[in-house]
Amino acid sequence: MDGTTQAPNIGRGVLQAIFAVFLGLMITAVVGVGVYTFHPNPGEETQEQIQALYDERATIDGCNSPTPGQCRAWEQLTPAEQARTKAIDAQVTTLQRVAEERSSQWRMSTSVILIVIATMLMGLALALGDSVFVLSNGILLGGLFTMLYGVGWGLASGNSVTRFLVLVAALGVSLLLGYLKFVRGRRPAAAEQASGTGDVAATRPPGGGSAAEMAELSSRVAALELRLAAAAAGLGGAGVTGGASRSDDAGTAAPHADA
Repeated sequence: MDGTTQAPNIGRGVLQAIFAVFLGLMITAVVGVGVYTFHPNPGEETQEQIQALYDERATIDGCNSPTPGQCRAWEQLTPAEQARTKAIDAQVTTLQRVAEERSSQWRMSTSVILIVIATMLMGLALALGDSVFVLSNGILLGGLFTMLYGVGWGLASGNSVTRFLVLVAALGVSLLLGYLKFVRGRRPAAAEQASGTGDVAATRPPGGGSAAEMAELSSRVAALELRLAAAAAGLGGAGVTGGASRSDDAGTAAPHADA
C-alpha cells in the first residue's frame, strides 16, 4: 500500500476519533443537564429561605439603607428587634444544617443516578458492537465520562461508607463492561489468526467471498487449465516422436538381421 492510499485512511481515522470524543462529551452534557433539570437540588429552596431571613435582618439593622455605614449597633435595637434578630439567627442556623443534609443526600442520589445511566450507555455501546463502531465508541466514551461525573458527585457527599460503595460499584461496572467489550469479543479473532490461513479458508463458507475474489479465483483456475493443457500437449508430442524413432530403429535393424 502506497502513501497516497494510507493518507486518506489516517485522516479518516483521526476524524472518527474526534467525532467519537465529541459525541461522548455531548452525551455527558445532555445527561448532566437532564439529571439536574428533573432531579434538582432541594438545598436551593432552603438557600432562598435563608436569603430572605438575611434580608429581613438587614432591614432591622438598617444595613440596607441607601446610605452606607448606617447599620445600627446591637444596643441601638429595641428589645423586640433584638428578639427578632435572635430568632432569625436561630432559623438561619437550622436552615443551613437542613440545607447541608439535603444537599448531601442529593449529591449521593445524583451519583447513583448518573452511574446507572452510565452503565446503560456502556451496555448500549456493547450491544451495538463493531457494526457502527464510530457511534459505539462515542456512546462508550459518553458512558465513561458520565461514570466519572457520577463518581465525582459521590466523592462530594459526606458519607464515607456510601462513597466507598459508589466507587466499588463504578469499578465493578467498568471492569465487567471493559471485559465484555475488549477481551471476550477479541478472542475468536485471535484464535482465527493463530490457526493459520489454511484453517480460515477451510472454515469459510462456500460463496462467502466477494465478487473481486471470485473473479480472481476464476482467472487463476483458467490459467491453470491452460498450463495443464499445454503440458499435456507437450507430453503427447514427445510420445509421438519417440514412437516414430523406435519404428525407424526397428526397420533399420531388420535388414541387418536378414543380412
